[in-house]
Formats: sequence, C-alpha cells, structure tokens
Amino acid sequence: MSEPYLVCPPTWISATLEPDKKIGLITKVESGSTPSTTNDDYWDGDIPWLTPKELANISDGLFISRTERSITEEGLGSISAHLLEPGTVMLTKRAPVGYVAVNAVPMTTNQGFLNFKCGPLLRPLYLAYWFRANKPYLDLIANGSTYPELYAGDLFEFEISVPTIDEQDRIIEVLSSIQYISLLGLPLEQGVSSPEKMLIIQKQNERLAKIKDAILPLLLSGKLDVSKISSHFSEAL
Repeated sequence: MSEPYLVCPPTWISATLEPDKKIGLITKVESGSTPSTTNDDYWDGDIPWLTPKELANISDGLFISRTERSITEEGLGSISAHLLEPGTVMLTKRAPVGYVAVNAVPMTTNQGFLNFKCGPLLRPLYLAYWFRANKPYLDLIANGSTYPELYAGDLFEFEISVPTIDEQDRIIEVLSSIQYISLLGLPLEQGVSSPEKMLIIQKQNERLAKIKDAILPLLLSGKLDVSKISSHFSEAL
C-alpha cells in the first residue's frame, strides 16, 4: 500500500482504491471503450459517450449530463464497456490525466477513463473531490512511453481515508456552497456597468478560487473541522 497523499485521522475508514464490496467504499472499477467509427449504426443515438478532452473544457463543476457525441444501443452492444449508472465517478486516466466528473444521467465513456462505483460508505461527490485534492499524486504516478497515463494497478495501491457519511455530507455541503458562490461571479462579470467594477469582481472570484483550493485538502484530511464552518456557509446561502 502506498503512503497516502493526505494524512487523515486514524478514526476514519481506510482502504485502497481497489474494489472491495465488503469494505463498502469502492465496489467496482471499469474502463470505457469506443465503438467502430466506421459504422454509422453505432453513432448519434441516445446514449451519452464521454471523452477526456470534454472534461478539460467544462467549468469547475462536477456533474455532467451532456456529451459532444452519443452512441446507439447497437454501438454499446459492440464494445466491452457498460452503461454507467448515475453517480459513477469518472476519472480521466490519459489525455489529460486526473480530470473527474460525476454523471447525472446514464452514460458511457471511451477508454480514457477509469470509472468508479461507490459503496454505501462513500459518497460519489466526496470521491470526486478527493481525486481533485490528490491531483499532485495522480500526476506523479502517471507514466507511459508515449504520454502520461494512469494505470489501475498503481491507483489500487493508493490509500483513501474517509469520515462517516454524515461528515462527508457536511464537507460536500461546504464545498458545494463555495462552488455555488464562485459560479455566481461569472455572470456578474458581464453584468456590471464599468470595466473597473468588472476587475473588482474578477479579483474577488480569483480570491474565492484560491480559498477553495486551500480549503479542499484541509477538509478532506480532517485538519479543518467542517462543523465549525458548515453553518456559516448555509446561512450565507
């Protein structure tokens, strides 16, 4: 087992990222696939089909429900990948490495993903935020002769520690609140009456982004007590 990137309290549940239904954290991990691009019957159907480059172009949110391309039932049946149920944590393993999203609707992905199904003791959003906080580690272990790539065997050795479901929910609430406030600033930039006011809002958004980046590993390592700040964010909204 590799040393964890985030050192967490010993009272938290710890395990590797390898699927284990008995532990209740990660129950299944699978990759995606691509139907033949020369068969038109496989494409432009009703099943969203996600590629890594799409996650590099979306906003800072985590949920995704639409994709640039879609496949048919026949296309899905032609590949080894399965339809991913909502709440699957989809992590890019190459081109680029370490981007993460959670599907809001059933979808599938190409082979550039590792798709994690969470058990009863792990919230999908918590795992998605955990991957973001551990991005430096993901970049470090990514390897490949042609381009950086994450391999399941390397990830499965890495340790994840999580608090109780109730505390995960409180942490998610705080992070989602910061995300909500941050997204509100984007339309405000274009709705001001002068360039000076726009620059002020931009600086506020940049400061909020830095706060979010700083608070993320602190919450996910237990160094910052979420109970001391969650109520303030709830009142602010």
